Amino acid sequence: MSSPLRFFEYDKVAYKGKWQRTLFKKTHYEAFENYYNANPETPFFELIPYGVRFKQYVGAIQIGRTTIEVLPKVGKQGNEDTWQSVLLDMLKTCNLLIAKQTGEAQLKLRANSVLELYFELFINEIDSLCRRGLIKKYQPQSGQNKTLKGAIHFSKNISKNTVHKERFYINYTTYTKDHLLHQILFETLKVIDLVSNSPLLKDKIGRLKIMFPEVKTLEVSESHFSKITESRKHVPYEKAVAIAKLILLNYRPDIKAGHKDLLAIMFDMNVLWEEYVFRILKKKQSKEFQVLGQGKKLFWGRSQKIQPDIVLIHKATNQTFIIDTKWKVLNKNRPGDDDLKQMYVYNHYWESYHSMLLYPQSNDQQDLLGSFALPIGDKVHQCQLSFAKVLKNGGLNNDISQDIIDKLQKL
Repeated sequence: MSSPLRFFEYDKVAYKGKWQRTLFKKTHYEAFENYYNANPETPFFELIPYGVRFKQYVGAIQIGRTTIEVLPKVGKQGNEDTWQSVLLDMLKTCNLLIAKQTGEAQLKLRANSVLELYFELFINEIDSLCRRGLIKKYQPQSGQNKTLKGAIHFSKNISKNTVHKERFYINYTTYTKDHLLHQILFETLKVIDLVSNSPLLKDKIGRLKIMFPEVKTLEVSESHFSKITESRKHVPYEKAVAIAKLILLNYRPDIKAGHKDLLAIMFDMNVLWEEYVFRILKKKQSKEFQVLGQGKKLFWGRSQKIQPDIVLIHKATNQTFIIDTKWKVLNKNRPGDDDLKQMYVYNHYWESYHSMLLYPQSNDQQDLLGSFALPIGDKVHQCQLSFAKVLKNGGLNNDISQDIIDKLQKL
Protein backbone atom coordinates (compact mmCIF):
# COMPACT_ATOMS: atom_id res chain seq x y z
CA MET A 1 0.00 0.00 0.00
CA SER A 2 1.56 3.30 -1.10
CA SER A 3 1.86 6.21 1.30
CA PRO A 4 -0.10 9.39 0.57
CA LEU A 5 1.53 12.46 -0.90
CA ARG A 6 1.62 15.03 1.90
CA PHE A 7 1.63 18.79 1.50
CA PHE A 8 0.68 21.80 3.59
CA GLU A 9 -2.04 24.40 3.03
CA TYR A 10 -1.00 27.04 0.48
CA ASP A 11 1.82 24.82 -0.84
CA LYS A 12 2.57 25.08 -4.54
CA VAL A 13 3.51 21.74 -6.11
CA ALA A 14 4.32 20.84 -9.72
CA TYR A 15 5.86 18.01 -11.71
CA LYS A 16 8.38 20.37 -13.29
CA GLY A 17 9.43 24.00 -13.10
CA LYS A 18 9.87 26.28 -10.08
CA TRP A 19 7.69 24.30 -7.67
CA GLN A 20 8.72 20.80 -8.75
CA ARG A 21 8.28 18.02 -6.22
CA THR A 22 9.76 14.61 -6.92
CA LEU A 23 6.68 12.61 -5.91
CA PHE A 24 4.21 14.85 -7.75
CA LYS A 25 3.81 13.41 -11.26
CA LYS A 26 2.35 14.66 -14.52
CA THR A 27 -0.53 12.18 -14.10
CA HIS A 28 -1.42 13.84 -10.78
CA TYR A 29 -1.51 17.26 -12.42
CA GLU A 30 -3.69 15.92 -15.25
CA ALA A 31 -6.12 14.46 -12.74
CA PHE A 32 -6.37 17.80 -10.91
CA GLU A 33 -6.76 19.57 -14.25
CA ASN A 34 -9.59 17.25 -15.29
CA TYR A 35 -11.33 17.77 -11.96
CA TYR A 36 -10.88 21.53 -12.14
CA ASN A 37 -12.31 21.67 -15.66
CA ALA A 38 -15.38 19.78 -14.45
CA ASN A 39 -15.61 21.80 -11.20
CA PRO A 40 -14.13 25.29 -11.83
CA GLU A 41 -15.60 26.64 -8.59
CA THR A 42 -13.66 24.16 -6.45
CA PRO A 43 -12.39 25.86 -3.26
CA PHE A 44 -9.67 23.29 -2.51
CA PHE A 45 -6.99 24.32 -4.99
CA GLU A 46 -6.13 26.36 -8.05
CA LEU A 47 -4.07 25.41 -11.08
CA ILE A 48 -0.57 26.81 -11.62
CA PRO A 49 1.90 25.96 -14.44
CA TYR A 50 2.45 22.18 -14.31
CA GLY A 51 0.85 21.87 -10.90
CA VAL A 52 -1.54 23.13 -8.24
CA ARG A 53 -1.64 25.58 -5.34
CA PHE A 54 -3.62 24.38 -2.35
CA LYS A 55 -5.79 26.86 -0.48
CA GLN A 56 -6.92 27.06 3.16
CA TYR A 57 -8.61 23.66 3.02
CA VAL A 58 -7.06 20.65 4.78
CA GLY A 59 -7.89 16.96 4.70
CA ALA A 60 -7.46 14.35 1.99
CA ILE A 61 -8.10 14.12 -1.73
CA GLN A 62 -7.97 10.81 -3.54
CA ILE A 63 -7.75 10.80 -7.32
CA GLY A 64 -7.71 7.33 -8.85
CA ARG A 65 -5.30 5.31 -6.72
CA THR A 66 -3.37 8.33 -5.40
CA THR A 67 -4.13 9.87 -2.01
CA ILE A 68 -3.00 13.43 -1.38
CA GLU A 69 -3.13 14.74 2.17
CA VAL A 70 -3.19 18.51 2.79
CA LEU A 71 -2.19 19.46 6.33
CA PRO A 72 -2.43 22.67 8.36
CA LYS A 73 0.74 24.42 9.41
CA VAL A 74 1.67 27.63 11.21
CA GLY A 75 5.24 28.87 11.16
CA LYS A 76 8.24 26.58 10.78
CA GLN A 77 7.71 24.28 13.78
CA GLY A 78 6.71 20.63 13.44
CA ASN A 79 6.91 18.04 10.70
CA GLU A 80 4.21 16.30 8.65
CA ASP A 81 3.45 13.73 11.38
CA THR A 82 3.08 16.47 13.99
CA TRP A 83 0.62 18.47 11.91
CA GLN A 84 -1.34 15.39 10.90
CA SER A 85 -1.76 14.68 14.61
CA VAL A 86 -2.89 18.30 15.18
CA LEU A 87 -5.46 17.97 12.40
CA LEU A 88 -6.83 14.69 13.76
CA ASP A 89 -7.09 16.11 17.29
CA MET A 90 -8.95 19.18 16.01
CA LEU A 91 -11.34 17.04 13.98
CA LYS A 92 -12.05 14.80 16.98
CA THR A 93 -12.68 17.79 19.26
CA CYS A 94 -15.12 19.23 16.71
CA ASN A 95 -16.93 15.87 16.37
CA LEU A 96 -15.84 15.67 12.73
CA LEU A 97 -13.92 12.48 13.39
CA ILE A 98 -16.53 10.29 15.01
CA ALA A 99 -15.72 7.00 16.69
CA LYS A 100 -17.43 4.77 19.19
CA GLN A 101 -15.62 4.94 22.51
CA THR A 102 -15.14 1.18 22.48
CA GLY A 103 -13.63 1.23 19.01
CA GLU A 104 -11.12 4.06 19.38
CA ALA A 105 -8.46 1.84 20.89
CA GLN A 106 -8.57 -0.39 17.81
CA LEU A 107 -7.87 2.47 15.42
CA LYS A 108 -4.44 3.23 14.05
CA LEU A 109 -4.10 6.79 15.32
CA ARG A 110 -1.14 7.17 12.97
CA ALA A 111 -3.27 6.13 10.02
CA ASN A 112 -1.88 6.07 6.51
CA SER A 113 -4.04 9.11 5.76
CA VAL A 114 -6.96 11.08 7.15
CA LEU A 115 -9.09 9.50 4.45
CA GLU A 116 -8.13 5.97 5.50
CA LEU A 117 -8.99 6.80 9.10
CA TYR A 118 -12.51 7.84 8.06
CA PHE A 119 -12.85 4.59 6.11
CA GLU A 120 -11.77 2.56 9.12
CA LEU A 121 -14.15 4.43 11.43
CA PHE A 122 -17.05 3.74 9.10
CA ILE A 123 -16.21 0.05 8.72
CA ASN A 124 -15.94 -0.35 12.51
CA GLU A 125 -19.38 1.25 12.89
CA ILE A 126 -20.92 -1.10 10.30
CA ASP A 127 -19.30 -4.11 11.98
CA SER A 128 -20.77 -3.01 15.32
CA LEU A 129 -24.24 -2.56 13.79
CA CYS A 130 -24.14 -5.99 12.15
CA ARG A 131 -23.10 -7.67 15.39
CA ARG A 132 -25.89 -6.09 17.41
CA GLY A 133 -28.43 -6.82 14.68
CA LEU A 134 -29.61 -4.63 11.80
CA ILE A 135 -33.08 -3.20 12.25
CA LYS A 136 -36.09 -4.04 10.11
CA LYS A 137 -38.72 -1.59 8.88
CA TYR A 138 -42.13 -1.78 7.28
CA GLN A 139 -41.74 -0.92 3.62
CA PRO A 140 -44.63 -0.24 1.19
CA GLN A 141 -44.67 -2.57 -1.82
CA SER A 142 -46.88 -3.09 -4.83
CA GLY A 143 -47.11 -5.72 -7.52
CA GLN A 144 -48.78 -8.82 -8.88
CA ASN A 145 -49.72 -11.65 -6.58
CA LYS A 146 -51.84 -14.77 -6.77
CA THR A 147 -53.17 -14.27 -3.25
CA LEU A 148 -55.04 -11.26 -1.95
CA LYS A 149 -52.89 -10.19 1.00
CA GLY A 150 -53.20 -6.42 0.82
CA ALA A 151 -55.28 -3.63 -0.70
CA ILE A 152 -56.16 -3.99 -4.39
CA HIS A 153 -54.85 -1.23 -6.65
CA PHE A 154 -58.03 -1.09 -8.74
CA SER A 155 -56.87 0.85 -11.81
CA LYS A 156 -53.73 -1.26 -12.30
CA ASN A 157 -55.56 -4.46 -11.45
CA ILE A 158 -58.07 -3.77 -14.22
CA SER A 159 -55.41 -2.81 -16.79
CA LYS A 160 -53.14 -5.77 -16.05
CA ASN A 161 -55.52 -8.56 -14.98
CA THR A 162 -58.56 -8.36 -17.26
CA VAL A 163 -57.58 -11.68 -18.75
CA HIS A 164 -55.75 -13.19 -15.76
CA LYS A 165 -58.49 -13.26 -13.17
CA GLU A 166 -56.34 -15.43 -10.88
CA ARG A 167 -53.93 -12.51 -10.23
CA PHE A 168 -54.26 -9.41 -8.11
CA TYR A 169 -52.34 -6.17 -8.35
CA ILE A 170 -52.06 -5.15 -4.70
CA ASN A 171 -50.46 -2.66 -2.32
CA TYR A 172 -48.95 -4.25 0.78
CA THR A 173 -46.15 -3.83 3.33
CA THR A 174 -43.19 -6.02 4.17
CA TYR A 175 -41.05 -6.07 7.30
CA THR A 176 -37.54 -6.01 5.85
CA LYS A 177 -33.95 -4.86 6.22
CA ASP A 178 -34.04 -3.41 2.72
CA HIS A 179 -34.73 0.23 3.59
CA LEU A 180 -33.14 3.68 3.14
CA LEU A 181 -30.68 3.48 6.04
CA HIS A 182 -29.16 0.23 4.87
CA GLN A 183 -29.17 1.30 1.23
CA ILE A 184 -27.12 4.39 2.12
CA LEU A 185 -24.67 2.41 4.25
CA PHE A 186 -24.23 -0.26 1.60
CA GLU A 187 -23.54 2.36 -1.10
CA THR A 188 -20.85 3.80 1.19
CA LEU A 189 -19.26 0.37 1.61
CA LYS A 190 -19.14 0.02 -2.18
CA VAL A 191 -17.47 3.42 -2.62
CA ILE A 192 -14.82 2.64 0.03
CA ASP A 193 -14.20 -0.75 -1.59
CA LEU A 194 -13.73 1.01 -4.94
CA VAL A 195 -11.37 3.81 -3.88
CA SER A 196 -9.45 2.36 -0.92
CA ASN A 197 -5.83 1.33 -1.41
CA SER A 198 -5.77 -0.78 1.76
CA PRO A 199 -5.91 -4.59 1.39
CA LEU A 200 -6.82 -4.81 5.10
CA LEU A 201 -9.88 -2.57 4.66
CA LYS A 202 -10.93 -4.40 1.50
CA ASP A 203 -10.76 -7.68 3.40
CA LYS A 204 -12.98 -6.25 6.16
CA ILE A 205 -15.46 -4.97 3.58
CA GLY A 206 -15.62 -8.40 1.95
CA ARG A 207 -16.55 -9.97 5.28
CA LEU A 208 -19.11 -7.25 6.03
CA LYS A 209 -20.83 -7.73 2.69
CA ILE A 210 -21.54 -11.33 3.68
CA MET A 211 -23.18 -10.14 6.92
CA PHE A 212 -25.03 -7.28 5.26
CA PRO A 213 -28.51 -7.95 3.83
CA GLU A 214 -29.22 -7.68 0.12
CA VAL A 215 -30.57 -4.20 -0.57
CA LYS A 216 -31.61 -2.20 -3.61
CA THR A 217 -29.07 -0.01 -5.39
CA LEU A 218 -29.51 3.66 -4.58
CA GLU A 219 -28.00 6.73 -6.25
CA VAL A 220 -27.59 8.72 -3.04
CA SER A 221 -28.15 12.49 -2.95
CA GLU A 222 -28.40 15.00 -0.12
CA SER A 223 -32.19 14.73 -0.14
CA HIS A 224 -31.97 11.08 0.98
CA PHE A 225 -30.29 12.10 4.25
CA SER A 226 -33.04 14.61 4.99
CA LYS A 227 -35.57 11.75 4.82
CA ILE A 228 -33.96 9.97 7.78
CA THR A 229 -36.16 10.78 10.75
CA GLU A 230 -35.11 11.00 14.39
CA SER A 231 -36.01 7.79 16.13
CA ARG A 232 -34.87 5.70 19.06
CA LYS A 233 -34.19 2.86 16.63
CA HIS A 234 -31.94 5.15 14.55
CA VAL A 235 -29.65 6.27 17.39
CA PRO A 236 -27.09 3.43 16.90
CA TYR A 237 -26.88 4.43 13.20
CA GLU A 238 -26.11 8.13 13.73
CA LYS A 239 -22.32 7.93 13.57
CA ALA A 240 -22.26 5.61 10.56
CA VAL A 241 -24.75 7.80 8.70
CA ALA A 242 -22.74 10.95 9.50
CA ILE A 243 -19.59 9.43 7.98
CA ALA A 244 -21.58 8.02 5.04
CA LYS A 245 -22.89 11.50 4.30
CA LEU A 246 -19.39 12.95 4.38
CA ILE A 247 -18.10 10.30 1.98
CA LEU A 248 -20.99 9.97 -0.47
CA LEU A 249 -21.66 13.68 -0.93
CA ASN A 250 -17.97 14.34 -1.62
CA TYR A 251 -17.45 11.46 -4.04
CA ARG A 252 -17.14 12.33 -7.73
CA PRO A 253 -16.98 9.22 -9.91
CA ASP A 254 -15.73 9.18 -13.48
CA ILE A 255 -14.10 12.57 -13.76
CA LYS A 256 -13.04 11.86 -17.32
CA ALA A 257 -13.95 8.80 -19.36
CA GLY A 258 -14.31 6.74 -16.18
CA HIS A 259 -10.56 6.78 -15.48
CA LYS A 260 -10.25 8.92 -12.37
CA ASP A 261 -12.73 8.69 -9.54
CA LEU A 262 -12.25 11.41 -6.93
CA LEU A 263 -13.11 11.58 -3.26
CA ALA A 264 -12.29 14.76 -1.32
CA ILE A 265 -12.87 15.15 2.41
CA MET A 266 -11.65 18.69 3.06
CA PHE A 267 -12.20 21.22 5.83
CA ASP A 268 -11.85 24.99 5.72
CA MET A 269 -9.17 25.78 8.33
CA ASN A 270 -10.78 29.13 9.12
CA VAL A 271 -14.00 27.35 10.09
CA LEU A 272 -12.19 24.47 11.82
CA TRP A 273 -10.07 26.84 13.92
CA GLU A 274 -13.15 28.82 14.97
CA GLU A 275 -15.08 25.67 15.87
CA TYR A 276 -12.13 24.18 17.74
CA VAL A 277 -11.59 27.30 19.88
CA PHE A 278 -15.32 27.50 20.61
CA ARG A 279 -15.55 23.87 21.69
CA ILE A 280 -12.50 23.87 23.96
CA LEU A 281 -13.69 27.07 25.64
CA LYS A 282 -17.16 25.62 26.13
CA LYS A 283 -15.77 22.36 27.49
CA LYS A 284 -13.14 23.73 29.85
CA GLN A 285 -14.40 27.19 30.82
CA SER A 286 -18.17 26.71 31.13
CA LYS A 287 -18.09 26.86 34.97
CA GLU A 288 -16.80 30.42 34.88
CA PHE A 289 -18.18 31.69 31.56
CA GLN A 290 -21.26 31.33 29.44
CA VAL A 291 -19.81 30.48 26.03
CA LEU A 292 -21.94 31.40 23.01
CA GLY A 293 -21.10 30.72 19.38
CA GLN A 294 -22.32 32.56 16.28
CA GLY A 295 -24.84 34.74 18.13
CA LYS A 296 -26.67 37.05 15.71
CA LYS A 297 -28.07 40.56 16.05
CA LEU A 298 -29.97 42.64 13.53
CA PHE A 299 -27.64 45.14 11.87
CA TRP A 300 -29.45 46.78 8.95
CA GLY A 301 -32.96 46.55 7.54
CA ARG A 302 -34.99 43.50 8.41
CA SER A 303 -32.59 40.78 7.42
CA GLN A 304 -28.94 41.91 7.59
CA LYS A 305 -27.36 40.52 10.75
CA ILE A 306 -23.92 40.46 12.30
CA GLN A 307 -22.43 37.64 14.33
CA PRO A 308 -19.10 37.35 16.12
CA ASP A 309 -17.42 33.96 16.27
CA ILE A 310 -17.53 33.60 20.07
CA VAL A 311 -19.16 35.57 22.89
CA LEU A 312 -18.03 34.99 26.48
CA ILE A 313 -20.11 36.25 29.40
CA HIS A 314 -18.50 36.07 32.82
CA LYS A 315 -21.07 34.49 35.14
CA ALA A 316 -20.00 36.39 38.25
CA THR A 317 -19.55 39.90 36.82
CA ASN A 318 -21.76 39.67 33.69
CA GLN A 319 -18.85 41.15 31.73
CA THR A 320 -18.93 40.38 28.00
CA PHE A 321 -15.92 39.50 25.85
CA ILE A 322 -15.93 39.07 22.05
CA ILE A 323 -13.51 36.72 20.27
CA ASP A 324 -13.04 36.58 16.52
CA THR A 325 -10.74 33.80 15.28
CA LYS A 326 -8.43 34.17 12.28
CA TRP A 327 -6.45 31.24 10.90
CA LYS A 328 -3.70 33.18 9.16
CA VAL A 329 -0.22 34.49 9.80
CA LEU A 330 -0.37 38.13 10.80
CA ASN A 331 2.58 40.11 9.52
CA LYS A 332 4.05 42.99 11.55
CA ASN A 333 1.36 42.68 14.23
CA ARG A 334 -0.96 44.81 12.13
CA PRO A 335 -4.54 43.60 11.60
CA GLY A 336 -6.60 44.58 8.59
CA ASP A 337 -8.77 47.68 8.79
CA ASP A 338 -11.86 45.59 8.03
CA ASP A 339 -11.14 43.28 10.97
CA LEU A 340 -10.77 46.20 13.38
CA LYS A 341 -13.94 47.87 12.09
CA GLN A 342 -15.75 44.59 12.60
CA MET A 343 -14.56 44.35 16.21
CA TYR A 344 -15.56 47.97 16.83
CA VAL A 345 -19.12 47.17 15.73
CA TYR A 346 -19.21 43.97 17.81
CA ASN A 347 -18.19 45.89 20.93
CA HIS A 348 -21.01 48.38 20.43
CA TYR A 349 -23.72 45.83 19.65
CA TRP A 350 -22.82 43.49 22.51
CA GLU A 351 -21.87 46.26 24.96
CA SER A 352 -18.45 44.72 25.30
CA TYR A 353 -15.45 46.76 26.36
CA HIS A 354 -12.93 44.05 25.55
CA SER A 355 -12.65 42.09 22.31
CA MET A 356 -9.97 39.85 20.88
CA LEU A 357 -8.69 38.98 17.42
CA LEU A 358 -7.20 35.52 17.93
CA TYR A 359 -4.51 34.24 15.54
CA PRO A 360 -2.33 31.12 15.66
CA GLN A 361 1.17 32.01 16.78
CA SER A 362 3.64 31.56 13.93
CA ASN A 363 6.80 32.80 15.69
CA ASP A 364 7.41 34.99 18.73
CA GLN A 365 4.66 37.53 18.15
CA GLN A 366 3.62 39.48 21.20
CA ASP A 367 0.03 40.35 22.09
CA LEU A 368 -0.92 43.95 21.37
CA LEU A 369 -3.71 45.93 23.03
CA GLY A 370 -5.27 48.97 21.41
CA SER A 371 -8.19 51.23 22.29
CA PHE A 372 -10.78 52.54 19.85
CA ALA A 373 -10.87 56.33 19.49
CA LEU A 374 -14.64 56.62 20.02
CA PRO A 375 -15.87 55.27 23.36
CA ILE A 376 -19.08 53.38 24.14
CA GLY A 377 -20.94 56.07 26.07
CA ASP A 378 -18.24 57.40 28.35
CA LYS A 379 -16.23 54.17 28.52
CA VAL A 380 -13.16 53.30 26.49
CA HIS A 381 -13.38 49.95 24.67
CA GLN A 382 -10.49 47.89 23.40
CA CYS A 383 -9.43 45.19 20.98
CA GLN A 384 -6.48 42.94 21.66
CA LEU A 385 -4.42 41.11 19.06
CA SER A 386 -3.65 37.72 20.61
CA PHE A 387 -1.61 34.80 19.38
CA ALA A 388 -2.42 31.26 20.48
CA LYS A 389 0.39 28.76 20.71
CA VAL A 390 -0.90 25.82 18.66
CA LEU A 391 1.96 23.36 19.29
CA LYS A 392 3.20 22.25 22.68
CA ASN A 393 5.41 19.27 23.57
CA GLY A 394 5.33 18.03 19.98
CA GLY A 395 1.54 18.05 19.59
CA LEU A 396 -1.58 20.15 19.86
CA ASN A 397 -1.46 22.53 22.82
CA ASN A 398 -4.12 21.32 25.27
CA ASP A 399 -3.90 24.54 27.29
CA ILE A 400 -5.13 26.90 24.56
CA SER A 401 -8.45 27.60 26.29
CA GLN A 402 -6.77 28.54 29.58
CA ASP A 403 -4.22 30.66 27.71
CA ILE A 404 -7.07 32.59 26.08
CA ILE A 405 -8.85 33.17 29.40
CA ASP A 406 -5.61 34.31 31.03
CA LYS A 407 -5.13 36.86 28.26
CA LEU A 408 -8.69 38.17 28.64
CA GLN A 409 -8.47 38.47 32.41
CA LYS A 410 -5.36 40.65 32.12
CA LEU A 411 -7.34 43.28 30.21
